[in-house]
Amino acid sequence: MVNLALVYHMRLTFGLSAQMVGISAAVYTSTYFISCIVLGPLASRMRPRHSVVLSVMGMAAAIALVSLTRQVVIAFIALVLYGIAMSFLWPQIEEWLARGKEGRQLNRATSSFNVSWSIGTALSPLIAGLLLERNIRAPLVLGIGVFIAIGILIVSATRLVPAIRAVTSEHTSLQGSTQVDASTPLRFLSWAGVLTVYASLAVTLTIFPLHAMDHLPFTQSVVGVLLLIRGLATVAMFIVMGKTSIWHFNRTWVILTQILVAVLCLWGMNINGFISYTLFFFLFGILFAMAYSFSIFHGASGSINRSSRMLIHEILLTIGTVLGSVVGGTLYEYIDYNMVLTACAVLVLIPVAGTLINSLFSKVVH
Repeated sequence: MVNLALVYHMRLTFGLSAQMVGISAAVYTSTYFISCIVLGPLASRMRPRHSVVLSVMGMAAAIALVSLTRQVVIAFIALVLYGIAMSFLWPQIEEWLARGKEGRQLNRATSSFNVSWSIGTALSPLIAGLLLERNIRAPLVLGIGVFIAIGILIVSATRLVPAIRAVTSEHTSLQGSTQVDASTPLRFLSWAGVLTVYASLAVTLTIFPLHAMDHLPFTQSVVGVLLLIRGLATVAMFIVMGKTSIWHFNRTWVILTQILVAVLCLWGMNINGFISYTLFFFLFGILFAMAYSFSIFHGASGSINRSSRMLIHEILLTIGTVLGSVVGGTLYEYIDYNMVLTACAVLVLIPVAGTLINSLFSKVVH
């Protein structure tokens, strides 16, 4: 909700161009990326609950500063702080959920996590769109309230549930461990997929609202409905992925998903009506859920140090977000939206082409 609201807030409050709006989105994602690398060792030594509370309170303070300031420089500094605070959230939650699990148990844990956050991202665009039509700062204020409520909830739960208090840091839990690494090489293709698909997701979340505002007869609430459809499709597919195992360690599924994302982006160049965009976002939501599940499952499976694997997962999806926001914003500013979708299709096909070339080369050698 906050991320979508920031697109309109930076455009309408500060009068930024599409390129600068894309860069503003890239500021906090880039900071998040750098902070994950630099502050990752510190976070892994913290108890997960401490890391999460620190994160949500830090994000609340940063967004409060963005909503209150009238100086764009201060807003960008606040977005840097927002990215730093966010780095204490996702990798630690993912490591905590995946700790000590493999196979179906790991799949159920990651699927439950995916369903949880995707329900939030499904509902938030609709809520943000409705609030934006009334007040440009309303979604930011509500977001601040949600961050603070989460912090209070975790502190309260910690006092009431001894099992939460007993959870140690990953650094402590790994001391004396005799587990042997059994990672799958399919994680590399899955990671490449989540990077490229996330670049396309950034376009749908950051550049499409600008395209709709400039060239389509869609209000903010209609854009919110379309993004809600994408989110609900993602939630449904995460549930399906959590209840099935046919895709586990299956390279064909990973490759086919990336090809279909590219085809969808190319089709998106030739649509303009609400029904067509509804189908586009529905299909994108399904394919996005598949690519994300491939990455988080194959990245964690067999690994000893789960936080480092989740860190890689988060770093790659962040690179994809930055790439989609900055390059997408620039292409949209100087060319058009169709060129943005073309670039997404080409990018998604690069890992597929690399894999097929490598397989062909291996067969020739042997």
